[in-house]
Amino acid sequence: MLEGDYVDYILACISIEDNPVRLYLITAVVILLFNCLWAFLDRLLLPWQAKKLLKKWKIGIKDTGKLPLLAQLKDLVVNLSGTISYGAPAVTDIFPNGISSGRLLALAAAIEKGIDHPIAEAIVDEASVRGLALPEISAASPVPGKGVEALMNRQTLSLGSAKFLQEQNIDIPAELFTRADQLAYKGQIIVFVAIGKFCRGFITLHDKIKRSVPGDISFLREMGITTTLLTGANRSTAKSYGKPSTIDQIRSELDAMGKAKELLLMQTSGRVIGAAGRTMKFEGPIRSSQLSFALEYAEESVKSMADVLIHTNSLGTIATAKGICRVVMGKKKTGRLIAIASNLLLLLAVVFLLNLASLPAYGSLLPIIIGIFAAAILLLNQIPLQY
Repeated sequence: MLEGDYVDYILACISIEDNPVRLYLITAVVILLFNCLWAFLDRLLLPWQAKKLLKKWKIGIKDTGKLPLLAQLKDLVVNLSGTISYGAPAVTDIFPNGISSGRLLALAAAIEKGIDHPIAEAIVDEASVRGLALPEISAASPVPGKGVEALMNRQTLSLGSAKFLQEQNIDIPAELFTRADQLAYKGQIIVFVAIGKFCRGFITLHDKIKRSVPGDISFLREMGITTTLLTGANRSTAKSYGKPSTIDQIRSELDAMGKAKELLLMQTSGRVIGAAGRTMKFEGPIRSSQLSFALEYAEESVKSMADVLIHTNSLGTIATAKGICRVVMGKKKTGRLIAIASNLLLLLAVVFLLNLASLPAYGSLLPIIIGIFAAAILLLNQIPLQY
């Protein structure tokens, strides 16, 4: 068959002169092909492109179904250690009450020994550097977000926040409490130590705020994301970290359950809320949030449960992730509008042709041209995904 014969054959196939059935069939095929293309771009290609673009910015998302939520992220709750601060506190001073500073540190180290927490590790390391002999502890029981209880020669030992000791009816001398609060306001982390019902002093530690945090918080704010710090630290310590980091809201003196409850209360606003943490101490908010984030140095258990993996140690990358997802959702919305408009235009083309006095032989070219033009616009809209 010659080339001219092919053209004649094709024209004969699409000819609709006085044949509305053929017009319906051709239009139906054009609509079917166009909508298949749109579905492929919208459901498969665009999410794949989004995942690839996020990866370029060192962001991993486990489920592309979370892309709409990420684009609408309004609030981000974070913990203190390892997220706002470096998560590497160091002992700065010891304030004993009725015992020597060495004895107080040795007791605290004995209680904290074997406990997986940055503060515990810092106290044990300091005792080791000073070459202190640790007393024998028969049992130690951590109370998440509050402190540790232990036994030594049938005597109860308590270590933790002032609130934790007060809950056990342990009296903290007024001058000791005032001094601790003054230091907490200056950014010191306060750990009280009690033997029986008597507070024997406190140890101060300090953890530096990450240099990138103020800029990260500012970038998050620019992207419409409000940040809230949920921490077990006392109010003064929390404020001392919150002010220089420019964080929007602070909720302090919260245990693990309190953090989860605070997040659930925030969710009643109907806003999309995410949680970013480094350790399992922040498990409650991570599990309760609509979107959970794990930064680069998060524990493996946190990474396994997080929806989004940030392969940097910067909170600002979360703002970048939202920006990318907003572009993606914008393209999805535009693609949907193009699809609706194209389908309506194809139907109007059929109505127009049917209302003519007689069907033109090659009137089917009208829906075909509309379909090709609509497909080209759809491809131009959705394929070049950049950020």
